[in-house]
Amino acid sequence: MTDPFTHGQRAARHANAVLTTLEAARQVIDHRLSADAAQRRGPVATLLEVGRMVPEKMLAFSAGGAALAQGGMALGQRTAEYAMAELEAAHGATLRAAAAPSPLAVASAQAEWALGAMTRAQGFSAAWAGLCLSMAEQSLRPVRSTVAGNRRRLRG
Repeated sequence: MTDPFTHGQRAARHANAVLTTLEAARQVIDHRLSADAAQRRGPVATLLEVGRMVPEKMLAFSAGGAALAQGGMALGQRTAEYAMAELEAAHGATLRAAAAPSPLAVASAQAEWALGAMTRAQGFSAAWAGLCLSMAEQSLRPVRSTVAGNRRRLRG
């Protein structure tokens, strides 16, 4: 089972990655579009630099979108697996209750199912949070990589 307490740390690291990516992107855009940098580069190099911005963004955000789609499919699969397991558990509890020799045995079967359902729901929610964080991390990775590469290239 996934440890739900690690999700807070991962979420904080991801939030920091988003903020640092935004700041680095701002610096790259400032450098690309500044008049001083354009004058140093010359008109042709400036035109090439501006022209390379759109394809880079399309590639990075397309890769990020693909990661989101893949993560969404993983979330859907996990949800379907959880739903099937719950149906199976409810079916088993219904059969045990139907075959119970006394009202106390029926109540026991229902209580056993309810406790199990709560435990399974907690495990599912922890796994769901982990999958959502993974999806967010994977979708940011290509954008972050592109921004970092541009930042290094423009500094040098």
